[in-house]
Amino acid sequence: MEIASNLITVLSSQQFIVPTIVTALCLFFALFAAVRSILKTPKSDEKNGGDFATSEGKKEEKDCNCVCSCNGNVGGGGVTEMVEKVNSAAVVAAERQTGASMMEQLVPEITTHALSYLDYPSLCRLSMTNSLMRKAANDDNAWKALYHKDFTLEQDSVTPANGWKAYYAATRAIVTVNAEFFSIIRERSLSAMSRFWLNADYVKCVHASGEIFSGYNAVVQSWQLAFNWEQGVNFQVRDVRARVLTDMAWVTMKTFVDMDSGPFNVTNVFEFLNGRWYMVHHHSSLMLIDGEVEQQIVHA
Repeated sequence: MEIASNLITVLSSQQFIVPTIVTALCLFFALFAAVRSILKTPKSDEKNGGDFATSEGKKEEKDCNCVCSCNGNVGGGGVTEMVEKVNSAAVVAAERQTGASMMEQLVPEITTHALSYLDYPSLCRLSMTNSLMRKAANDDNAWKALYHKDFTLEQDSVTPANGWKAYYAATRAIVTVNAEFFSIIRERSLSAMSRFWLNADYVKCVHASGEIFSGYNAVVQSWQLAFNWEQGVNFQVRDVRARVLTDMAWVTMKTFVDMDSGPFNVTNVFEFLNGRWYMVHHHSSLMLIDGEVEQQIVHA
């Protein structure tokens, strides 16, 4: 009894001990509840995680079945086939988007080489098919290659002011005019020869005989004398080389009256006036071979 009374006395004197004990008990229960909830969470998460993984696996398998039709078999050939189809579709889509074609994808040197096999009319017709072919056919390198094939390689360093296509057309025109000159000689047409020369006092003509005629009237009279021969002259023209400027052009060539004898060296000079080419100078000289001077002069 004495101990109990003493304990009651002590407890009654310690007025803060009871609230302290109550608070401690509350904290203990709260901590116990927290630890219990923590211990339960991994099991729940593991369960939920397993379900999540299973559902994700099903989802991935479903996605794989829908997209690539490989039925989840990663090691099979379905994936490779699908990748090839996708790459092919991407290339086609890129070509449609950029408008690219096989001609545009070729290296320019290859395109030029391919077009060099075409002749002048074919290249002109190609340029009239569509815009892509017109761009390829108007390429300056293609016309330069065609010029070297049809005319000469001597003018490789020339840079035409209006491009090689215009220069090719001008050269072809002057070569055609030059061929007309020899057609007039074969036909012995004085009227055609009179129209062929420019009516000017500075025109000159040097025949193979070495005699020079200066001025329009004297030149025409010299051709009248040449055409009075009873027998026409049959000859071949070889090694034609032309150089064309804005309003002047000259053509060099060799003419063979008799293939067994030496050729004549011929130079013709033309002037462009009033939309057409006129001859302003003609020079013919002999290449003397084995002393056949007299025979060559008679042919001239």
